[in-house]
Amino acid sequence: MLDPPNPNYFARSPLDRAAHRRRDETWLGAAINAPNAKLAPFFEHKPLIIEEAGAAVVGWLHGGSLGRIAPGDATRLFLGVDREAAPYFAVHIPDPEPLRGLGRFDDLRALGPRLGRDDLAILGCAKSIFEWHLRNRFCANCGQASVVVEAGWKRQCPACKAEHFPRFDPVVIMLPTRGEFCALGRQSMWPKGMHSALAGFIEPGEAIEEAVARETLEEAGLQVREVRVHSSQPWPFPHSLMIGCLCTVDEGEIVVDTSELETARWFSREEMALMLAGKHPNSFCPPAFAIAHQLIKSWVAGD
Repeated sequence: MLDPPNPNYFARSPLDRAAHRRRDETWLGAAINAPNAKLAPFFEHKPLIIEEAGAAVVGWLHGGSLGRIAPGDATRLFLGVDREAAPYFAVHIPDPEPLRGLGRFDDLRALGPRLGRDDLAILGCAKSIFEWHLRNRFCANCGQASVVVEAGWKRQCPACKAEHFPRFDPVVIMLPTRGEFCALGRQSMWPKGMHSALAGFIEPGEAIEEAVARETLEEAGLQVREVRVHSSQPWPFPHSLMIGCLCTVDEGEIVVDTSELETARWFSREEMALMLAGKHPNSFCPPAFAIAHQLIKSWVAGD
């Protein structure tokens, strides 16, 4: 276990990815039919969820279920093995009818912390890769249709033999601070009163610190003086890696880029403590499963 442990949801998967098994078709064929195997069905990039005593749980199927719920060409993904060596798989099915009445296919973002951290980390990985497959069905080299190989972790072009591996988009998300105040922004599409950290994609040729400085200046007109990386979060919407930072900024007024944000303003440490507790009279921050919440929580605590 890494020290300190990553505080973010969708991180810290309990599975050993067992990447050496991805090319072993004999082992994979036996594993997906093993009595202790667990299979997570997805439909339209949503996992199967079951309600049990008012709680949401993953609708894991047992080994040997694949044949009755999905055709042979359905995208299957080997996720790894747990501490008892039980293999975990996910499959993206084209038709939910075989599972009608068992549960519902629900949006992973909407589920949020209703699911346990382990399940979120496992399902988040599967969702990210399924989303990548959806957007990369054709070879970027020659344009021909590619096929899924290596247990879902690669696409290969039959025509030109080019290999394509899952990619993710690196994003910086930062909390600008000055003394006892931090700056938060909001987008017009968000619920009324919601404010969050600033964020933006890292551009080619940019270091993390450079991206933090550029995005903070572009979105809020603030000059960054120092950057500290806090933690990172796999974010499967659709397939990003959020790199959380705290940054101190120089004196100056916030100047909002209205093409990016509706507004931005300073909040005191006391106000942020109220927001975390859900007691601020007219503002709130993202919930705990978002890395922005963890950045704010860390700053309020003086970490």
